[in-house]
Amino acid sequence: MTENKVIKKKLIIQSFMPLFVILGIKNYDTEMWKLFVKLMDDLADKNWGIVLRIPGHPLFLTCIFEFICIFWVLYAVCGIFEFNTMQTSNFVSQAESIVECENISDCGVAFFMTYVLPMIMDDLGTVKGLLIFILLMIMLWLLMWKTNLYYQNPILTILGYEIVSFKFEHTQLSNFQNKNCVGITRKINVEEGMQIKRQYIADNVFIIYKDL
Repeated sequence: MTENKVIKKKLIIQSFMPLFVILGIKNYDTEMWKLFVKLMDDLADKNWGIVLRIPGHPLFLTCIFEFICIFWVLYAVCGIFEFNTMQTSNFVSQAESIVECENISDCGVAFFMTYVLPMIMDDLGTVKGLLIFILLMIMLWLLMWKTNLYYQNPILTILGYEIVSFKFEHTQLSNFQNKNCVGITRKINVEEGMQIKRQYIADNVFIIYKDL
């Protein structure tokens, strides 16, 4: 069974969307817009020397980070629409049922408090602060890529998805028999013995819905 690494990557990006929204607002300075307008005017007048002076401006790093925040948030929003679209097709229905169901949707809150909130306090206006932030993001990305922590996505919780842990009662997936799995679903009540249709993401994470 092939992992959907594209969706896994986009779920990781979505997980940090609140962080970049908050940091984008926190570090925004109205002076940046004025500088951008002035830069465009100078370039229109072919004053190329302005380009060489840009890196020395006190707000240079802040401007770079603002562009990163905007790109990250827009990419995450596109991923949300793609994640919604993929739930209209490509489900597997093999008369499988699930047991030991438990709602763990509060994991999104735990993720926010553990990984997002502490990073909001970082000072990103200096080279040292920005490098530390980038290093932490790389480490967190690798951590989430190597594990299944991406299902602890606060955006999914905000959008009304529920996260449940379960085991397959009956399944043709021998690798997942009697193994703890995670299901992402919406607008259904997951019950013991419920027959499901599924779509595999990666690791032990599935999108699941009731199989009518």
